[in-house]
Amino acid sequence: MALYEITNLPEPIDFECSSSLLRRTLQNAKNLLMCKKGEVPFDRQRGLDPALYDLPIAEAQAQLMPELDRVMLWEPDVEVESGTIERDRNGRTIIRCVIETQLEN
Repeated sequence: MALYEITNLPEPIDFECSSSLLRRTLQNAKNLLMCKKGEVPFDRQRGLDPALYDLPIAEAQAQLMPELDRVMLWEPDVEVESGTIERDRNGRTIIRCVIETQLEN
C-alpha cells in the first residue's frame, strides 16, 4: 500500500495518465479535492463544503477529516489517511490530503 499527498492547489491536468490506473486514480482524487459542493451540475453533493473555507482554521481542521472521507467516496480506490488545512499569506485556503491506495504503477 502506497501513500500519496494531494492538494487543492490548481495544477495542469495530467491528460497522459490514461495508460496508468494509478496516475488516473490520483488525478481523479485531486479533481475531487478541488471541487466545491454545488458546482458540479446534476451532482450537487460532490465536492467539499464551501462553508469549510470560511471557518477559523481550528474549526475547519476539526471538520476536515469527515468531509474528506465523504468526498473521496467518489473514488473507491483511495482511502484518506490524514488531512490538514491552512491559509497561506495571501489568504488562500490550502488543503493537503494524504491518501492510500493499493494500486501499483
